[in-house]
Amino acid sequence: MENIYKKIENELASLSEGEKNEILKKLRDEIDAIDEQIVKLLSKRTLHSILIGRVKISMNLPTYNPQREKEVSVRINKFREPPLTEQALERIYERILDESRAIQREEREKGNVFKVNMDKMRIQFRKLLSFKEFIIVIFFFLALLGLFYYTFFTPNYYKGKSPYFFEVKKGESFSKIVDDLYKDGIIPSKLNMRVAAFIYGANRRIRAARYYIPNGLSYLDLLDYFINGNADYLKPITIVNGSSLNWVAEKLQLDLYVDSSQFTKLCYDKQFIDSLGLNTPTLLGFLLPQKYEMYERCSPGEAIKIMYNGFLHFMNDSLRQRAKKMHLTIPQVVTMASIIEGETNKESEMPEIAGVYYNRLKLGMKLQADPTIEFIKKGKKGRINYNDLKINSSYNTYKHDGLPPAPIDNPGKAAILAALYPAKNNYLFFVADGSGGHVFSKTYKEHLDKVNNYRKWIDSLKKK
Repeated sequence: MENIYKKIENELASLSEGEKNEILKKLRDEIDAIDEQIVKLLSKRTLHSILIGRVKISMNLPTYNPQREKEVSVRINKFREPPLTEQALERIYERILDESRAIQREEREKGNVFKVNMDKMRIQFRKLLSFKEFIIVIFFFLALLGLFYYTFFTPNYYKGKSPYFFEVKKGESFSKIVDDLYKDGIIPSKLNMRVAAFIYGANRRIRAARYYIPNGLSYLDLLDYFINGNADYLKPITIVNGSSLNWVAEKLQLDLYVDSSQFTKLCYDKQFIDSLGLNTPTLLGFLLPQKYEMYERCSPGEAIKIMYNGFLHFMNDSLRQRAKKMHLTIPQVVTMASIIEGETNKESEMPEIAGVYYNRLKLGMKLQADPTIEFIKKGKKGRINYNDLKINSSYNTYKHDGLPPAPIDNPGKAAILAALYPAKNNYLFFVADGSGGHVFSKTYKEHLDKVNNYRKWIDSLKKK
């Protein structure tokens, strides 16, 4: 068409009649093609006008919207090109808008009278692309798919022994995990790993754990392993107040699959205990009861160090200074606390019980603490008889003066604080009150009266 435009512009006077008729035909054919496009676009515009009208009806809006028509007039002028004048364009669009309003009014009055045939509005795929263009697009997408498969599904190999131990700590960001994987040579590209994680939706799904990564995993396989594979996960575990070493060992085996026999053996291993800086026969008393987080299948030594570090963190400088002021070593404080823990579960009366025991020590009395007898009897509860008091053991506080040689359980924080900050009282005796607590006495006579009252209460329960 560019040649025709030039001929009309520069050679029209010199053209023959036949040439002019030929140009006239080509221009009319071009107009016919343009008219076809205009009619199709007008049909599509009319369809949208019908739909807009139905929405207006549902919203009780008027058919005529002068503000909207003004906006249309301003907008279409932005696309106008000479020789079409602004006035001519406005006249054309006035007619188009008039017809649109007329259709909307007719539907408002008569209902949905115009059938909306969406099939006619659809663009056929074969009209969008030529066969050659279609082949190029298919080749492009196949190449893209191949690149995607090669990048994210082909194996990545690392050097060294397989599987590779990799730890994700609690609170670590995904970015830090990717950086560590790249630094350790597990993945060749940090960007590809981040893209794969975005595709997989794995950024926030990787849990703190110890992983054993097999060699030859693709990016997506590695992410799937992090989310669904076998690993030693970080889990919470709670050690209760007054627990024994056997109880802790069984708890670790049940919750974290830690070898209980190896754990118990290590708690009595002098070389290991010395390595912690402790001068005690066992670790009993120094595994602070509280909530911890440990990895499944961690080593017994690691579990012990975590709990002992909990004890060290609690036993801060001010508490150590307090023990020094009382002329007590830390093992002595813990031993006293373990007896207090064995006497009561009521934290409120622990300082009173501590006061009783310290009063006895000052007077040179034997502690005569029942929990030490229960410890000798391997934790067996129940009424202690006269023969029990004769058991030959350095832990028998009915036979030996002062504190036993080591703690008898793992005391909680409240018991340790009670041992360091005992109540100032004149009590020397106490007995259970039948409601989970104790009553205290200053004299042995007063104590015997309360013991008799307690026994009468026990006997009354047996008769019921």
